[in-house]
Amino acid sequence: MMEEGKNIIEPIKVAIIAVGGDGGGVLTQWIVQLASKNGYWAQSTTIAGVAQRTGSTVYYLELFPEAAIPMQDGKKVSPVLAQMPAPEDVDVVMATELIEAGRAIQRGFVSKKTTLIFSTHRNLAIQEKEKPGDGILDGTSIFELSRKYAKSSVYANLKELADNNKSVISATLFGALAASNSLPFSVEQFENTIKDGGVAVSTSLAAFKAAFGLVGLGLSAKEATPFVPELKPAVFDQMPETTSSKKLNEVLSEIRASLPENTHSIVFAGVKHLIEWGDVAWAKEYVGRLKKFADVEKKHPEKNNQLLQSVARYLSLAMAYDDLVNVADVKTRAERWETVFGQVGAKKGEIVKTTDYFHPRFEEVFGFMPVKLGKKMENSESAQRFFTKYLDKDRRMNTHNVFWFTMLYTLGGMKKYRKKTLRHFEEMQNIEGWFNRLFEVVEVNYDLAVQLARTYRLKKGYGDTYARGHSKFKMLNELAVKHKGVSGIESQLSQLIEYGLKNPEAEQLQGQIALVEAELESRSESSMNH
Repeated sequence: MMEEGKNIIEPIKVAIIAVGGDGGGVLTQWIVQLASKNGYWAQSTTIAGVAQRTGSTVYYLELFPEAAIPMQDGKKVSPVLAQMPAPEDVDVVMATELIEAGRAIQRGFVSKKTTLIFSTHRNLAIQEKEKPGDGILDGTSIFELSRKYAKSSVYANLKELADNNKSVISATLFGALAASNSLPFSVEQFENTIKDGGVAVSTSLAAFKAAFGLVGLGLSAKEATPFVPELKPAVFDQMPETTSSKKLNEVLSEIRASLPENTHSIVFAGVKHLIEWGDVAWAKEYVGRLKKFADVEKKHPEKNNQLLQSVARYLSLAMAYDDLVNVADVKTRAERWETVFGQVGAKKGEIVKTTDYFHPRFEEVFGFMPVKLGKKMENSESAQRFFTKYLDKDRRMNTHNVFWFTMLYTLGGMKKYRKKTLRHFEEMQNIEGWFNRLFEVVEVNYDLAVQLARTYRLKKGYGDTYARGHSKFKMLNELAVKHKGVSGIESQLSQLIEYGLKNPEAEQLQGQIALVEAELESRSESSMNH
């Protein structure tokens, strides 16, 4: 701040909270250019986050009127401005999505002097994605907090608005900033800044004007529709009558001839998933396995094929397990590169450098070997020591490099080889064991068999995540088989599945299972005494 007579002149303080790919740097440059060309000294600093989705980047700007800068020896004295926002001392806070707005409030950047501008769309954080079940955080409280702590707040789905205008969120945030009247610049000066930039001018202006018009209508914290995360039932595409693939048409014909109609849409979703993971022959094998349960359902017409529907859903996931081949395939697909280029706003012909992180465990290495060799390596202490000493390291692959991309592309193309690996052999054994338990349980308790089918939902991903999920899957399967004749066990198994999905560690679920078994034993002793 500077004193001019008795008046203290403070800079305008702006904080932008963003993650990689959200255009925070572009928005910062626009604000700096806007201020610099219209009578303000502008300074910007960037405090980088840890990594995308695990730590947001803070772009901080201070704008000071040049007319208030004192002269010394015929030259203006450069103002000394802060490099980091201070709690409760920021005039404008802008966040590129809902949770980032919440983080800004949590960090104390938002106060009764702050205009808070944010988008209501969500980029799920790693903590939300890594949970086996639904891990989405409830963001509705952020709207109430914005009303409580900010001087005024403006929000809308600015990401969707940008997409609709074939632009990026930085343009719609810039438009919302202009309409909020929180900076001393005209809308024409904002628009000229975009024009002077010379990059994607037409689409950026269209997005800017769309956001400016929306905010100009008075969209505010009291009037905007809150983002309410909710679990929606899965909706599957209807199975088509025919396709352009002769082999796939044969599979569709087999589905119609052998499986109940109310399972067709679920089974078709599984078929598409397995073709992407493997091929049509693998999808046909999936349908063949399901046919075994069609015969079971005929004995329970009143159940409306609930068991077959559950098995169809989770068997497709079981047969399309995550492995090195799948990871490499996903990372080298054309649509993945289109997404990356779009996130960073790269134009055709520009070079984008990418680095992919790998850290395969010993289990992934010997699991990728042929069955006999893999089993030998699995039990070899010398192999384990060699791996730990020389190979158990983080791998950062520059996948824009021809060598690394070719290596991943080749690995991703080894779909036929994967069926010869130890990992594939073990996964097929898991499925066969699961099926045997389902057939055993359904003879005693149909509803318990439906819940037993759902236990495969706990298995997810690879590495440590997979190991934890598989451990929980085994524990619940053992419980179901052991107590298959106990009244009400299906309800308890359902509750344990939900507990396992919400709590990552297998030990936590093990503790809950112990409580259930103690209750069952107590109930059994009580019935014997009577």
